[in-house]
Amino acid sequence: MKELSPLKNKFLDLLLESGALKFGEFKTKSGRMSPFFLNTGAFDHGTLLSSIAQCYAQFMHEQLPPPVGESRHLYGPAYKGITLASATAVELAKISGREVSFTFNRKEAKDHGEGGQFVGRALSKDSPLIIVEDVMTGGTSIRETMSLLRPLNISVSAVVIGVDRQERGAGSDLASVEVQKKYDLSVFAILTLDEIVQALWSPGNPLKRLGKVWIDDALKQKIDSYRQEWGMVRV
Repeated sequence: MKELSPLKNKFLDLLLESGALKFGEFKTKSGRMSPFFLNTGAFDHGTLLSSIAQCYAQFMHEQLPPPVGESRHLYGPAYKGITLASATAVELAKISGREVSFTFNRKEAKDHGEGGQFVGRALSKDSPLIIVEDVMTGGTSIRETMSLLRPLNISVSAVVIGVDRQERGAGSDLASVEVQKKYDLSVFAILTLDEIVQALWSPGNPLKRLGKVWIDDALKQKIDSYRQEWGMVRV
Protein backbone atom coordinates (compact mmCIF):
# COMPACT_ATOMS: atom_id res chain seq x y z
CA MET A 1 0.00 0.00 0.00
CA LYS A 2 1.32 3.44 -0.89
CA GLU A 3 2.21 6.07 1.68
CA LEU A 4 -0.59 8.24 3.02
CA SER A 5 -1.10 11.61 1.39
CA PRO A 6 -0.48 14.81 3.39
CA LEU A 7 -4.25 15.25 3.76
CA LYS A 8 -4.74 11.73 5.10
CA ASN A 9 -1.79 12.13 7.50
CA LYS A 10 -3.20 15.42 8.79
CA PHE A 11 -6.63 13.89 9.30
CA LEU A 12 -5.21 10.85 11.13
CA ASP A 13 -3.16 13.04 13.46
CA LEU A 14 -6.22 15.14 14.27
CA LEU A 15 -8.19 11.99 15.13
CA LEU A 16 -5.42 10.74 17.42
CA GLU A 17 -4.61 14.06 19.09
CA SER A 18 -8.26 14.80 19.83
CA GLY A 19 -8.93 11.35 21.28
CA ALA A 20 -11.62 10.77 18.66
CA LEU A 21 -9.88 7.58 17.51
CA LYS A 22 -9.58 5.19 20.42
CA PHE A 23 -8.32 1.66 20.91
CA GLY A 24 -9.65 -0.72 23.58
CA GLU A 25 -13.07 -2.40 23.73
CA PHE A 26 -16.20 -0.66 22.48
CA LYS A 27 -19.75 -1.47 21.41
CA THR A 28 -20.65 0.05 18.04
CA LYS A 29 -24.07 1.30 16.89
CA SER A 30 -24.48 -1.94 14.97
CA GLY A 31 -23.99 -3.90 18.23
CA ARG A 32 -20.52 -5.22 17.43
CA MET A 33 -17.80 -5.33 20.12
CA SER A 34 -14.80 -3.62 18.57
CA PRO A 35 -11.14 -3.05 19.60
CA PHE A 36 -11.24 0.42 18.02
CA PHE A 37 -13.75 3.24 17.95
CA LEU A 38 -14.25 6.66 16.40
CA ASN A 39 -16.01 9.21 18.61
CA THR A 40 -16.47 12.51 16.79
CA GLY A 41 -18.05 13.93 19.94
CA ALA A 42 -14.39 14.70 20.72
CA PHE A 43 -14.53 17.48 18.09
CA ASP A 44 -15.65 19.80 20.85
CA HIS A 45 -13.96 23.15 20.19
CA GLY A 46 -13.80 25.56 17.30
CA THR A 47 -10.17 25.21 16.27
CA LEU A 48 -10.35 21.42 16.08
CA LEU A 49 -13.71 21.35 14.30
CA SER A 50 -12.43 23.88 11.77
CA SER A 51 -9.36 21.73 11.08
CA ILE A 52 -11.48 18.59 10.67
CA ALA A 53 -13.89 20.43 8.36
CA GLN A 54 -10.95 21.69 6.30
CA CYS A 55 -9.93 18.07 5.71
CA TYR A 56 -13.44 17.12 4.59
CA ALA A 57 -13.67 20.19 2.35
CA GLN A 58 -10.25 19.69 0.78
CA PHE A 59 -11.03 16.01 0.18
CA MET A 60 -14.33 16.85 -1.51
CA HIS A 61 -12.81 19.62 -3.59
CA GLU A 62 -9.88 17.53 -4.79
CA GLN A 63 -11.08 13.92 -4.82
CA LEU A 64 -14.76 13.88 -5.81
CA PRO A 65 -15.10 13.49 -9.58
CA PRO A 66 -17.69 15.36 -11.65
CA PRO A 67 -20.62 15.47 -11.57
CA VAL A 68 -20.54 14.32 -7.91
CA GLY A 69 -18.01 16.96 -6.92
CA GLU A 70 -20.14 19.71 -8.41
CA SER A 71 -22.86 19.25 -5.78
CA ARG A 72 -22.99 22.17 -3.37
CA HIS A 73 -25.62 20.95 -0.93
CA LEU A 74 -24.44 18.99 2.12
CA TYR A 75 -26.60 16.90 4.41
CA GLY A 76 -25.69 16.04 8.01
CA PRO A 77 -27.57 13.20 9.73
CA ALA A 78 -28.44 13.94 13.34
CA TYR A 79 -26.62 14.22 15.56
CA LYS A 80 -22.91 14.07 14.82
CA GLY A 81 -23.35 14.77 11.13
CA ILE A 82 -24.88 18.15 11.94
CA THR A 83 -21.67 19.88 13.00
CA LEU A 84 -19.63 18.07 10.36
CA ALA A 85 -21.89 19.14 7.50
CA SER A 86 -22.33 22.73 8.65
CA ALA A 87 -18.62 23.27 9.38
CA THR A 88 -17.62 21.59 6.11
CA ALA A 89 -20.03 23.83 4.20
CA VAL A 90 -18.17 26.87 5.57
CA GLU A 91 -14.74 25.51 4.61
CA LEU A 92 -15.83 24.18 1.21
CA ALA A 93 -17.29 27.57 0.32
CA LYS A 94 -13.91 29.16 1.13
CA ILE A 95 -11.96 26.65 -0.96
CA SER A 96 -14.28 26.52 -3.96
CA GLY A 97 -15.32 30.17 -4.05
CA ARG A 98 -18.93 29.03 -4.43
CA GLU A 99 -21.84 29.06 -2.03
CA VAL A 100 -22.43 25.75 -0.23
CA SER A 101 -25.76 25.06 1.45
CA PHE A 102 -26.50 22.51 4.15
CA THR A 103 -29.43 20.70 5.71
CA PHE A 104 -29.79 18.41 8.71
CA ASN A 105 -32.62 16.48 10.28
CA ARG A 106 -34.20 16.45 13.68
CA LYS A 107 -34.57 13.12 15.42
CA GLU A 108 -38.24 14.03 15.98
CA ALA A 109 -40.32 16.30 13.75
CA LYS A 110 -41.12 19.71 15.23
CA ASP A 111 -44.85 20.43 15.59
CA HIS A 112 -44.59 24.18 16.31
CA GLY A 113 -42.88 27.23 14.83
CA GLU A 114 -41.63 26.44 11.35
CA GLY A 115 -42.35 22.75 12.01
CA GLY A 116 -40.99 19.81 10.08
CA GLN A 117 -38.13 17.38 10.44
CA PHE A 118 -35.43 19.23 8.50
CA VAL A 119 -33.41 22.33 9.32
CA GLY A 120 -31.41 24.49 6.92
CA ARG A 121 -31.72 24.79 3.13
CA ALA A 122 -35.01 23.36 1.90
CA LEU A 123 -34.57 19.97 0.27
CA SER A 124 -35.07 19.95 -3.48
CA LYS A 125 -35.34 17.18 -6.05
CA ASP A 126 -33.19 19.33 -8.35
CA SER A 127 -30.30 19.78 -5.88
CA PRO A 128 -28.44 16.49 -5.26
CA LEU A 129 -27.10 16.05 -1.75
CA ILE A 130 -23.75 14.87 -0.46
CA ILE A 131 -24.25 13.12 2.87
CA VAL A 132 -21.46 13.96 5.33
CA GLU A 133 -20.80 11.30 7.98
CA ASP A 134 -18.12 10.49 10.53
CA VAL A 135 -17.74 6.74 10.12
CA MET A 136 -19.05 3.76 8.16
CA THR A 137 -19.46 0.57 10.17
CA GLY A 138 -22.42 -1.60 9.18
CA GLY A 139 -24.15 1.11 7.15
CA THR A 140 -26.97 1.53 9.70
CA SER A 141 -26.86 5.32 9.77
CA ILE A 142 -26.94 5.62 5.97
CA ARG A 143 -29.90 3.26 5.74
CA GLU A 144 -31.73 5.39 8.30
CA THR A 145 -30.89 8.56 6.39
CA MET A 146 -32.00 7.13 3.05
CA SER A 147 -35.29 5.99 4.61
CA LEU A 148 -35.98 9.67 5.37
CA LEU A 149 -34.89 11.04 1.99
CA ARG A 150 -36.12 8.40 -0.46
CA PRO A 151 -39.86 8.94 0.21
CA LEU A 152 -39.31 12.62 -0.68
CA ASN A 153 -37.59 11.68 -3.96
CA ILE A 154 -34.50 13.63 -2.88
CA SER A 155 -31.46 12.86 -5.01
CA VAL A 156 -28.28 11.82 -3.18
CA SER A 157 -25.12 11.77 -5.26
CA ALA A 158 -22.56 10.60 -2.70
CA VAL A 159 -21.65 9.82 0.87
CA VAL A 160 -18.41 11.26 2.25
CA ILE A 161 -17.19 9.69 5.49
CA GLY A 162 -14.19 10.35 7.67
CA VAL A 163 -13.30 6.71 8.32
CA ASP A 164 -14.42 3.54 6.55
CA ARG A 165 -14.06 0.68 9.02
CA GLN A 166 -14.29 -1.69 6.03
CA GLU A 167 -16.84 -3.97 7.66
CA ARG A 168 -19.66 -6.01 6.24
CA GLY A 169 -23.10 -4.47 6.08
CA ALA A 170 -26.37 -6.37 6.46
CA GLY A 171 -25.23 -8.97 3.93
CA SER A 172 -21.92 -10.38 2.73
CA ASP A 173 -20.61 -7.20 1.04
CA LEU A 174 -18.66 -4.46 2.75
CA ALA A 175 -21.07 -1.81 4.05
CA SER A 176 -19.67 0.79 1.66
CA VAL A 177 -20.21 -1.54 -1.32
CA GLU A 178 -23.66 -2.50 -0.07
CA VAL A 179 -24.67 1.18 0.16
CA GLN A 180 -23.38 1.85 -3.35
CA LYS A 181 -25.33 -1.08 -4.79
CA LYS A 182 -28.56 -0.56 -2.88
CA TYR A 183 -28.88 3.19 -3.36
CA ASP A 184 -26.86 3.72 -6.55
CA LEU A 185 -24.58 6.34 -5.06
CA SER A 186 -20.85 6.72 -4.54
CA VAL A 187 -19.15 6.32 -1.15
CA PHE A 188 -15.87 8.12 -0.46
CA ALA A 189 -13.71 7.88 2.68
CA ILE A 190 -10.90 10.17 3.78
CA LEU A 191 -9.31 7.23 5.61
CA THR A 192 -9.88 3.47 5.62
CA LEU A 193 -9.02 1.08 8.43
CA ASP A 194 -6.36 -0.48 6.18
CA GLU A 195 -4.67 2.90 5.93
CA ILE A 196 -4.89 3.54 9.68
CA VAL A 197 -3.32 0.17 10.51
CA GLN A 198 -0.64 0.71 7.89
CA ALA A 199 0.27 4.05 9.46
CA LEU A 200 0.26 2.81 13.07
CA TRP A 201 1.65 -0.74 13.01
CA SER A 202 4.70 -2.53 11.66
CA PRO A 203 5.42 -6.24 12.35
CA GLY A 204 8.09 -6.67 15.00
CA ASN A 205 8.95 -2.97 14.91
CA PRO A 206 6.60 -0.84 17.02
CA LEU A 207 5.74 2.38 15.21
CA LYS A 208 5.56 5.62 17.15
CA ARG A 209 3.30 8.44 16.05
CA LEU A 210 2.88 11.64 18.02
CA GLY A 211 5.30 10.19 20.56
CA LYS A 212 3.55 6.91 21.37
CA VAL A 213 2.77 3.43 20.09
CA TRP A 214 -0.93 3.15 19.24
CA ILE A 215 -1.11 -0.41 17.85
CA ASP A 216 1.22 -3.06 19.24
CA ASP A 217 1.32 -6.70 18.13
CA ALA A 218 -1.25 -7.78 20.74
CA LEU A 219 -3.75 -5.14 19.67
CA LYS A 220 -3.09 -5.93 16.01
CA GLN A 221 -4.12 -9.55 16.69
CA LYS A 222 -7.38 -8.33 18.24
CA ILE A 223 -8.04 -6.09 15.26
CA ASP A 224 -7.35 -8.98 12.88
CA SER A 225 -9.67 -11.29 14.82
CA TYR A 226 -12.43 -8.69 14.75
CA ARG A 227 -11.99 -8.15 11.04
CA GLN A 228 -12.04 -11.88 10.35
CA GLU A 229 -15.50 -11.91 11.92
CA TRP A 230 -16.96 -8.66 10.60
CA GLY A 231 -14.87 -7.52 7.67
CA MET A 232 -12.64 -8.53 4.82
CA VAL A 233 -9.16 -8.59 6.27
CA ARG A 234 -5.76 -8.59 4.65
CA VAL A 235 -3.22 -9.77 7.25
